[in-house]
Amino acid sequence: MVDAMRPLFLAVFLLVAATAGAQETYSQNATAANVIDLRAVTVADNEDTCERLGLSESCTQAQACVAGNAVGGSSCTAAQARTANVRIWPDTQAGRDEYVLHNFVLPRFNAAKARIAARHAFKLCRWWATANTTQRNAVCTAAGQSAGCELCP
Repeated sequence: MVDAMRPLFLAVFLLVAATAGAQETYSQNATAANVIDLRAVTVADNEDTCERLGLSESCTQAQACVAGNAVGGSSCTAAQARTANVRIWPDTQAGRDEYVLHNFVLPRFNAAKARIAARHAFKLCRWWATANTTQRNAVCTAAGQSAGCELCP
């Protein structure tokens, strides 16, 4: 069970800040029970993918790529298989790491990033309601619009 004691949940993000860019790695240790449960979830997803493609539930990545018309055909890469929604996740720690990253971490991270734009718009409109005409006109022209624009109707 040495495998179970190593970090399982690995997420790598390239975060670009206004002043500097950095690559960071985050991990969370998993218990043996977590690994067993995650393996069951991954195997079930693989079986569902195979069955959705009209293949036996124990199909290979090559078979899934061909059946799903993935770029690269039977030699498609993991990224090509994910893009075509035909990824067969390897039954290894690396496969489980990839599964967690692409199915749990990235979707939540991308949803959180999407909320940032809405948050900025909310803050702008809150400020807009209290800004005077000169301040509003400055923001309008800085945004490439004519003075008197209505950014927050």
